[in-house]
Amino acid sequence: MPLFSQTIHRNIYLFGLLLLVFSLPLSMFGTSFSQLIILGNWILEGKFREKFKILKSNKSILFFASIFFIHALWLLPPQDYSYAYNDLKIKVPLLVLPVLIGTSNYLSAKNIKLILIVFVSGVLLGSLISLFRFLFYSSINVTNYRELSVFISHIRFSLMVAFSLFILLYYCFINRELKFNNVHKFIAILISLWLIVFLFLLKSLTGLIVFSVIVYLSMVYRAIIIKSYFKWLYFFILLIIPALPIYYVYAVSKKFTNIEIIDLSIVDTLTLSGNKYLFDVSNKSVENGKLVWVYYCPVELKSEWGKRSKVLFESKDINGNEVQYTIVRYLTSKGLRKDSVGIWSLKNEEIKAIESGVANYTFLEKWKVYPLVYNALWELYEYKKTGNASGHSLAQRIEYLKTAKEIIKEHFWFGVGTGNVRLAFDKKYIEMNSLLENEWRLRAHNQLVTFLLTFGIFGFIWLIFALFYPAIKEKGFNDFLFTILFLIIIISFINEDTFETQAGVTFFIIFYSVFIFGKEKQYSNYSV
Repeated sequence: MPLFSQTIHRNIYLFGLLLLVFSLPLSMFGTSFSQLIILGNWILEGKFREKFKILKSNKSILFFASIFFIHALWLLPPQDYSYAYNDLKIKVPLLVLPVLIGTSNYLSAKNIKLILIVFVSGVLLGSLISLFRFLFYSSINVTNYRELSVFISHIRFSLMVAFSLFILLYYCFINRELKFNNVHKFIAILISLWLIVFLFLLKSLTGLIVFSVIVYLSMVYRAIIIKSYFKWLYFFILLIIPALPIYYVYAVSKKFTNIEIIDLSIVDTLTLSGNKYLFDVSNKSVENGKLVWVYYCPVELKSEWGKRSKVLFESKDINGNEVQYTIVRYLTSKGLRKDSVGIWSLKNEEIKAIESGVANYTFLEKWKVYPLVYNALWELYEYKKTGNASGHSLAQRIEYLKTAKEIIKEHFWFGVGTGNVRLAFDKKYIEMNSLLENEWRLRAHNQLVTFLLTFGIFGFIWLIFALFYPAIKEKGFNDFLFTILFLIIIISFINEDTFETQAGVTFFIIFYSVFIFGKEKQYSNYSV
């Protein structure tokens, strides 16, 4: 028998959902606490016989919940049970939220709209907090933009920003029954413009790629179904659009690889103070097309750096790189020689930037995309040259996938088990004599690969089935926003272990459950 009236339990349930979605980009405590509210209300509401009947009749909920049980089933010994316990704790929403939402009273279209708008409000607040950090924390640069996201990973935050943009688009132009009025539409468009700017400001390649790909796929879909005399022109424009970023990356790469040539027979061998320059032209490290290890005088650099900074020359910057290396790279990027004159040519703001790990003056151009593209190319160039990806996000992902590939070869059929992922990687890094430093020896950063190496081919096939089957059976892909959510998550799987963090797994499962298990059956759908 319910503890309170049906209306009170209903309101508590809605409050828990609203608190959950609002907390997603802002507070891990709020995310966890709100789920306890939903669970506690579900228990106090009673009616367990009815809820059991719903579970029994709705196999989709059970199929999806099996994702959690697969993780539990693959706990066969020997295991690192400490790792396994933490992993299962993160995955609990995969079991709890579908059951709680799927056996609670259905959500109306207006309820769902309210939930989505509250989520957008949380994302907007998070973006404004990040803007404050951007404007008032000078240490933020292209190499540590993850610090812009205060509460969760900047990559997960970028996925939430992308989803928020499509939510606003949906209620501005697509949903006919619950479309924003003119005032709300104007506000929504302003928020959308800001979130697009913020997505570029956040400089998460994953978020930018996910958003761009889905926008492009939506345009292609519209081009296919549109009936117009100018349809051919639309397709022509769609062919040109992907060529623009490709050409931009190509142009940046050409500039990057246009490396200066040093003729050792005519170079200045002494600094203005009479100290000897070192020239290592065999080392092809470059910054903005200039060789790093030429016109290099370590004696003067160390002595003059000590006069301009309290950060020790031999110490490490906030990115884990040696300060002296960061100094040399920064001076090179500006075309300055690595000597006393070079050090004293820098402004005080640039000294602070170097202390913060800025290794190229272009990285201080916060509003431009160029530094992000340049840094990605630089990472790949250095990785190819040295084989060491330590501290470089994009290059590290290549190393992670190489390591994961070797693990999968040895455990193709049944995987390494839920608790042995970290142990398997640690062991394989040693066997491969990886040059990655210990702090950077992480997991695959690809959710599909992580599934395969953890559970083997049989577990992998079941997990993919459990993700897709409920959505197909319940006609989820007829719904614009669910389709967008699903695409966001699946594309993010390619570059991230999205389900390996509380923020990532909860973001997906709360909206998956609302759209597939929680909405009224008569809730109108609008396809992409």
